[in-house]
Amino acid sequence: MKPLRVLYVSPHAHLGGAERVTMDLLEQHDRTVVEPSVCFLHDGPLVSRCRDRLGIPTYTVPAPSLRNLLQRRRAVRTIADLVTAGGVDLVHSAMAWGHLYGGAAARKARRPAVWFQHVGASWGSLIEATASFVPARAVIANSAYTARGQRRVNPRRARIEVIHPGTAIPPEPWAARRARGRAVLGLTDDEFAVGIAARLQGWKGQDVVIRAAASLCHARPQARLFVIGDARFGLEAEYAASLPRLAVELGIHERATFTGFREDVPDCLAALDVAIHASTSPEPFGLGLIEAMAAGTALVAADGGAVREIVSPGVDAILTPPGDHEALAAALLMLCDDPAQRRSLAAEGAFTARERFDRVDMTFKVQELYQALVPR
Repeated sequence: MKPLRVLYVSPHAHLGGAERVTMDLLEQHDRTVVEPSVCFLHDGPLVSRCRDRLGIPTYTVPAPSLRNLLQRRRAVRTIADLVTAGGVDLVHSAMAWGHLYGGAAARKARRPAVWFQHVGASWGSLIEATASFVPARAVIANSAYTARGQRRVNPRRARIEVIHPGTAIPPEPWAARRARGRAVLGLTDDEFAVGIAARLQGWKGQDVVIRAAASLCHARPQARLFVIGDARFGLEAEYAASLPRLAVELGIHERATFTGFREDVPDCLAALDVAIHASTSPEPFGLGLIEAMAAGTALVAADGGAVREIVSPGVDAILTPPGDHEALAAALLMLCDDPAQRRSLAAEGAFTARERFDRVDMTFKVQELYQALVPR
């Protein structure tokens, strides 16, 4: 039997959460089951990564704004032509912006569409609401939390399937990854390192982390803070610029490191003693959570959104109220002074990641859905 030909439509070609999931699927597909191609709606480094490193057919079709109706139609027609010319069996769109183009192109080419939704949709978002009117044979929600939001804006009553994203489970021993990461970050054996790895954006809560870390650093001289990530997609550049200034204001700038974007995030996470998730708004899923657990690092997370779908409080993570830097500081101080608790959280988290959030399992579930939607 020939493999299913699937065209992936991705809004961005820079690595964010949704893009990481798309890349994982492209890399992990069994090519005897799925033969992928990809269309990016903006140019960026993932274009060459897909074309040159993965060796899959890769296209870029610039996507105009919603208001430019004529150019939107041209872009949809171009993608539909790619579907027809490539003998594509199914179109997979990431996020609402991707579905506005990929789903519409699938309809024009008379092919089924799948929409992988990574955020909790609501009628308050014009793009989310508009995308919900574009036909989809199925909507994949990254969590039950996202699925509930999608059902509220699902006028066509499309089938909704919850498939949790996965992450790479490191085959290398933890000690080797930790040693490499600590060397890269310049950490000594006796330093206590906490950090957050996320896009620099207000709702991700880096300012909350810095305030909590200030309490930690003033109380424990061996403590250090790492803020891993940068501003992406042109969002909130001023917020990103304000974070080092906040560290100076709080007197911890000499013990706070802002790494910017890094390719070696798994090693950086393994280097930490505690990884922090600090989203101040409900998290639709939270790839950072499973990445920290897969790295074998103790986790403190903000309690909201889909977080309790991922972790068991007190077993593989400590939960604190979103935006509460004092509660976060107390959790960090407690873990600084309790190595046994850190080891327990880290071990349980690594087990959770391995058993429930392996990207290989995610890919298998997505392939099963494709096969159910496109009978051969």
